[in-house]
Amino acid sequence: MKEGIADPERDASSVRSEAEKTPMAVLDALQVEVEQRALPEVGLRGCGLHAISRLECVDYILDELDAGRGGWVVTPNLDHLRRFLKDESFREMVEEADLRVADGTPIVWACALQRTPIPERVAGSDLITVLSEGAAKRGRSIFLLGGNEGTDTGAAEILKERYPGLRIAGTECPPMGFEQDPLYIGKLIKRLRDAKPDIVFVALGSPKQEAVIRMLRGDIPRAWWLGVGISFSFLCGEVPRAPRPMQRLGLEWLHRWMQEPARLTKRYLFQGIPFAATLLTRSALRGMIPKGRRASRYGRHKPSFLLLDDDVFALEHMQLLLSTHFNEVVFEKRTQPDYSGQFDFYFIDHDFAGERIGPEIVTRIREQNSDALIFGFSANLDADTLRRLINAGCDGVCDKTEPDRWKPVLLLVRKRLEQVAKRHYRETSFFGGVRHAAGSIQSLLHEWNSRTQGRAGKREEDS
Repeated sequence: MKEGIADPERDASSVRSEAEKTPMAVLDALQVEVEQRALPEVGLRGCGLHAISRLECVDYILDELDAGRGGWVVTPNLDHLRRFLKDESFREMVEEADLRVADGTPIVWACALQRTPIPERVAGSDLITVLSEGAAKRGRSIFLLGGNEGTDTGAAEILKERYPGLRIAGTECPPMGFEQDPLYIGKLIKRLRDAKPDIVFVALGSPKQEAVIRMLRGDIPRAWWLGVGISFSFLCGEVPRAPRPMQRLGLEWLHRWMQEPARLTKRYLFQGIPFAATLLTRSALRGMIPKGRRASRYGRHKPSFLLLDDDVFALEHMQLLLSTHFNEVVFEKRTQPDYSGQFDFYFIDHDFAGERIGPEIVTRIREQNSDALIFGFSANLDADTLRRLINAGCDGVCDKTEPDRWKPVLLLVRKRLEQVAKRHYRETSFFGGVRHAAGSIQSLLHEWNSRTQGRAGKREEDS
């Protein structure tokens, strides 16, 4: 059970009927099971990709496990996308997955060029470690299926040693052609059912691993399944992974090709490079077309404000004050501590009918929406109230009886709105995608130079 999220299945009249209860009772009534979150998604050549970071991906999977729901993660790279466009059966498997994150720097670049940027590359070879770390912290178990002989147990030992508390539900290195053997599949399903893993890493290479996951996941529906390719061999050191700079510059394919030129020449040189050139060119051309700038200076979705106060007059006064400073935004006012929904800015009263539940509301909002700006206010702003609101996660606190002292809060709101407007202008202006990609490359080079200078300085200190 998660606290503080209103159940979207209940109608508005049901929620409003609880308005007659005490504020704390209303807050308790909102402690319902979390509904499956809708993740931001962008389209690249018809393939939907979820625009989340690596850590957001891990949190999503673990939260879904806590809610009793399983799922399937695919990590499309350039070769996967090429196959997605040509192979109908593979396309169906990718679309069936619950979570699709970009494993490939060219994919990230293409999204930036067409002005639908995603936060970062989320590689399966990275997910196996960060997700195992998160699983260890939450007491979840993992099962390792596939890999070269011995790499499944070797990877399990390394992960268990690296993340104390991680539970290994089992490992299995099946023989070649096992997916065609009904007897072996039946035994494997029984073993998985008995092991009851929370997360299953499948290292069989694409598209075989996707076909196997599709075959097995229905028998263990509460588990999360991830295809991780050659990751077991990376973890064991059997196959060295490309250095981090090569990964960030989109050259990991070159490192892999140098390791296995006979097997990978066709895939990388004769298929991958022409496809990448075509993909990036198409994305850049698509990014040249201005998109939706006239909708508003902030884009098609106007910034939203949620105002919570049991004093109707105070709510009206607050909206009037904010609307005189900021236009092209939307306001929602509520007289009960119902903070369900997603907003960009929250203004939360500290007191509801004499109960000081403001900090609790702020904490719950912060857990749901880490990017929002949250401001607390009170008619009796003493040192203890200030401390509690700030510790709960407020970005600012003010006395609602003295609007003249709201200037710091208004400046924070204005700064965030300006950032949103600038980002929208950059993404919708002519050549917006090219500019965005160029900015990303510039940031990468700046970070690389900073790291190089830092290492050089450290060597001088050591010497």
